[in-house]
Amino acid sequence: MTGRTLKEALQNARRLYGDDVRISETHGVERRDAKGLGRSRHIEVVVALPNGAPEPERRVRPSATVADLEAEVQRIEQLVAGLAGEAAAAAAPEPTHVQDPLDRTLLAAGASPAAVRHLRRLREAEGGRDPRAHLRAQLRAAGGRWQDLAGVHVFLGGAGAGKSDLVLGSAAALKAAGRKVLVLALTPRHQGDVRRLQEEAAARGYDAAVLREAAQFERSLPLLPRYDAVLVDTPCWHGPSLRDEALRRSVADNEDLHRHLVLPLDLDLGDRERLWETGRNWNCDWLALTRGDLSARPGRLLDVLLTSPFPVSLRATGAWPGELPRIADAGSLVELCAAGNAAPTAVAAESGGAS
Repeated sequence: MTGRTLKEALQNARRLYGDDVRISETHGVERRDAKGLGRSRHIEVVVALPNGAPEPERRVRPSATVADLEAEVQRIEQLVAGLAGEAAAAAAPEPTHVQDPLDRTLLAAGASPAAVRHLRRLREAEGGRDPRAHLRAQLRAAGGRWQDLAGVHVFLGGAGAGKSDLVLGSAAALKAAGRKVLVLALTPRHQGDVRRLQEEAAARGYDAAVLREAAQFERSLPLLPRYDAVLVDTPCWHGPSLRDEALRRSVADNEDLHRHLVLPLDLDLGDRERLWETGRNWNCDWLALTRGDLSARPGRLLDVLLTSPFPVSLRATGAWPGELPRIADAGSLVELCAAGNAAPTAVAAESGGAS
């Protein structure tokens, strides 16, 4: 049985099976929203019925002998040695004659040999289908159109991640697609950021507001459903505003918000595990890619996409207003990994909505 909370899931189970059921297992599940970017989290419970099957008999195992322990240690040492050999082989480049054209393109763009080899083995195990079609099937992306993006979207990331450019460009695309848009700037760094937002909102015709205090965000939440889409630009998550525990709870624990982890592609992508951990702490739903024009090795994105716990929502190849953000789809991510820079440069190019 499922519910948005543990209490709701248990209530649903009791309505179906009676008040005497008890919870035996719980785990979280995610469901994609019917409209717009975002997913809903639910709690799934497995319940035990009263007078159910008896507990299985537990048998006491005899203690291991010294010989048994020595044999187990030897087995583990052999396993570790084998894994080390496999890792070294995976990191080594393959001869060119065993690579298909897409493999060579990805390697030339900067993808790691291990990632390319992993994809090829998967492809061969699944019958050797077309390499590009297979790669598209491995990449998780939102897809869709600007007309379909709805709800409140909070963009989180480090200093210099390109959040403001992404928010302003997305707001322009949404407005061009006929959406009623609000942009919120949460505790902006300085008056220059405020002035830029005001000028963009006036030029593009959407609403904008500045929240000087973190507490204002939670108070504003009941007013936001009057808009088709609300985009929230946040300060660096290491700054004082986002260290406020009440604000963190109101953002991370609110199931009605869509949280985007903003990843600049010129970042040291080898340190991405720390970024994933921060994204999990904020309950991020999506990964948004920025600063693609500054990445010297666009193929490294492949390693990121294959390890990311979050599907990709938006991507921005360059800074706004020079480049327009796009709603990510698997096909465009393949091209980005293989070739790098390819994005429209005018709002008019996206006003039809296709991404």
